[in-house]
Amino acid sequence: MSVAGEQENVSHTIVESGVADRDRPRDPVTAFGIGNVATGEGGLVTAEQQLGPKFADHRGRIDLPAIAVLFDHLGGLPFFASGPGGSPCVQARLSMAMQGHVDVSDRVTGSARLLMRDDGFGSTRVDIATSTGHLCCSGGARNVAVGRTFDADPTRERGVGVPPSGAHDGIHLPPAIEPGLTGRQIVEEIAAGVRPPGPIAELLNGSVALVEHERGAGVRFTARTEPWMGNVFGTMHGGVIAAIASLACSFAGQANAVAGADYQLGDLAIGFLRSPAVSGGDVVVEVVPVKIGRRIASVEATMHGSDGVLLSRAAADVLYR
Repeated sequence: MSVAGEQENVSHTIVESGVADRDRPRDPVTAFGIGNVATGEGGLVTAEQQLGPKFADHRGRIDLPAIAVLFDHLGGLPFFASGPGGSPCVQARLSMAMQGHVDVSDRVTGSARLLMRDDGFGSTRVDIATSTGHLCCSGGARNVAVGRTFDADPTRERGVGVPPSGAHDGIHLPPAIEPGLTGRQIVEEIAAGVRPPGPIAELLNGSVALVEHERGAGVRFTARTEPWMGNVFGTMHGGVIAAIASLACSFAGQANAVAGADYQLGDLAIGFLRSPAVSGGDVVVEVVPVKIGRRIASVEATMHGSDGVLLSRAAADVLYR
């Protein structure tokens, strides 16, 4: 892939996916433990996701990337269900804001409702709450009507019934991170293969490289596509794109953290320009720091295909505590 700008001091490693020895998921909904999709009064659509260690990051934490597929999937369902026989759509943009902590093995519930709809566009609000009823993520999706044919109607129940609470499929959380390490050192260890990248990175066939910039540390995150990542149109599900891009932004947040700092990916706005094929090629996310502050780091991310075609752009804020 060709990317603009010169970059120095790049270290990387290719991470062999930890899911290679297990049965491959058949679609993003199955892969991310999403089920119990239902439509209620007024077109409200709900779904549940059973989290677990397989969706944790390198810290053993559940962060925004873990619920991106649920958010995007719900973001399109009300529009899809709004017309007779179905109204196919894609999301042009997602705006996600995390509202607090999510336990590793929590069962979260998402709800989505159309705010507006016309023949060409829609706007959908999405809220995700923990099992205790605490709102943990909120935001919106911009829907765009398309004339594509599709293999399966996503407004009907897809994927799996929600797995039993606490199921972890034999996956264990990564080892604790030593508090004396800086974020840069942590990412360098992941890039060198000394430290695991986390189960969600392995699920996405991910590898990370540290990239130095004038304003701070950036990263290059590479993910190998697979057929299970596809949507009903046969290209990559928007939630998987968002998960890959947000995970890359999370690594950039880690790379700019001082020793002992905790962080969360607080906000993500991502625009989908083209949907990648899921035929085994790589997608590459370049994350560049915009401003690194003591409390907030702002970064920008671009995703390209292996042919250099721009696929998506995102902006994210990392919150330090």
